[in-house]
Amino acid sequence: MNAVAIGPLVFDGARLAGIAAMLLFMLVAEITARVQRRPGAEAARWAGYALLAWIIGARIGFVIGNWEDFVVRPQDALKLWQGGFAPRAGWAAGTAVFLVTLLRNRTAVVKPLIFGGTLAFMAHQVIGIASPRPAVILPAMDLIGLNGGSEQLDGRGKPMVLNLWATWCPPCRREMPMMVDLAADTSDVDFVFANQGEGPDQVLAFLLGENLPFDGMVLDPRQRLMAQLRAIGLPSTLVFDAGGELVAAQTGEVSRAALTEMIEKAMKE
Repeated sequence: MNAVAIGPLVFDGARLAGIAAMLLFMLVAEITARVQRRPGAEAARWAGYALLAWIIGARIGFVIGNWEDFVVRPQDALKLWQGGFAPRAGWAAGTAVFLVTLLRNRTAVVKPLIFGGTLAFMAHQVIGIASPRPAVILPAMDLIGLNGGSEQLDGRGKPMVLNLWATWCPPCRREMPMMVDLAADTSDVDFVFANQGEGPDQVLAFLLGENLPFDGMVLDPRQRLMAQLRAIGLPSTLVFDAGGELVAAQTGEVSRAALTEMIEKAMKE
């Protein structure tokens, strides 16, 4: 996986690249304005407008593209931390702000926006190229079922969603009902929920308390999967194709729409 830990914080690699690009955009816009000997406040204000437009536009584009998932849970559209953005829609919204600066004759902020946007885009692409997701194969590993039996992880011959979680993890608990619901609606994909580092009593108490099914629940008390898959935070959701190759992953809470897109990618492989 390509998650990155900064102190106690864990970021998915794609999210970290996006955050870095946004910060670079604001910084370059400010510096360019000062080099032009123009007031930096105006450039920073319009750069902020453009950045906000990108975020809102990209999110709206993603929501529209996954309308069936959001129409029954419209409040999920506001959960930006779950991921899910349409970059093309974001760039369209950001470009609209740039055009407004031209129409309002804000020539002092044109160059800062152009330079900032260009360098931010280039930096995002370079980070993506420099830190590709490593090739990962679903490990041949026996895990422990809730009944005490052995559960083989690989060799199932169909795509798999592997969720690493723990009962003490608030994001894990929040996303679990959505995941088990999606698992019930997706018969051609295996869902495996591998609890990390806890015993059967803790897991059973949580499942019974939340009225969640036992299907797909397994135990990894020594957290071997986290080490094998190089996962550095919980929850971690990994999607493998039918051949057992990792095609998508996310560290942190995931939305139904984002997970559905990951599954569709695995189905096409």
